[in-house]
Amino acid sequence: MNAELNIFGVFVPSILVCAIIAYVATSLTARGLRYLGVYRFVWHPSLFNLCIYVCLLGASVIFFSKV
Repeated sequence: MNAELNIFGVFVPSILVCAIIAYVATSLTARGLRYLGVYRFVWHPSLFNLCIYVCLLGASVIFFSKV
């Protein structure tokens, strides 16, 4: 994984890009799980969403480190 990306002359940390991708994926996943009614079985939805975010962030960092 590169330490930083050059976007129009602005150096952006690559972890920030991964964090944004994980946030969008978490939002879409949470919306889908809410539509399916999975949150009825979840004790604390905010912690559940945080765990989904951390898992997706880790997966995106691992994915981009191999690319």
